[in-house]
Amino acid sequence: MLFRIITWLFVIGIIFRLISRYILPIFRITVVTNDHLRQMQDQMKEMDRKVNENAAKKTGKKEGDYIDYEEA
Repeated sequence: MLFRIITWLFVIGIIFRLISRYILPIFRITVVTNDHLRQMQDQMKEMDRKVNENAAKKTGKKEGDYIDYEEA
């Protein structure tokens, strides 16, 4: 009976050690990596939006800068 209790405690200890050393760190790394990727995607979208706004402003037609060509 005592041997069975010691064996179960040993098995539970190994399972706990496995979870705490390998599975939880992998889960944390996954969460942090996804957060960083999401932040980078948000930054890229913001940069793309700014570039598109600047391009739209530059391509606007300016009055007085265009001279019509007339044939002689």
